[in-house]
Amino acid sequence: MARSRITSPSKDLVTDDGAVMLSFVEGEQLRFKMTFNWVTNLTDHTVTVKVLEADMDGPLNAGKPTTVKVGGISTTLPLIDTVIDDNTVEFVIPSSLIASWSKQPEPNLPVYGWIGVKLEDPGTGNEKQIWKFMRGLVEVLYSPTQE
Repeated sequence: MARSRITSPSKDLVTDDGAVMLSFVEGEQLRFKMTFNWVTNLTDHTVTVKVLEADMDGPLNAGKPTTVKVGGISTTLPLIDTVIDDNTVEFVIPSSLIASWSKQPEPNLPVYGWIGVKLEDPGTGNEKQIWKFMRGLVEVLYSPTQE
């Protein structure tokens, strides 16, 4: 039986698709459907989706921010769940998401926010499970119709 060294782990028991980037145009209002494959009924679960303004004046990596804006706007996104006893829910990116952000997009300079999705089951204490289902960046592109 092969063994890897404890200081060189080769397998992660908690897997996901990694970070995502949602790109949309300033002023758009879009809905994104999420399916929680490992849950059959979300009735007593809590889903939270938040976007936090990124620091566009701070360090960048390939044009994308690497830090959260200190004192930046934090927005909890609205949810639409017309069938509460299944494993799907939609979140809404509102057209006004970046209206209060300190930077607005320019033709060749989008603005960014950090997005995260959290799912909590109805348990308490050690019986409660909390999953961070998705995380990544929201990219907002310039739109001349917003001028």
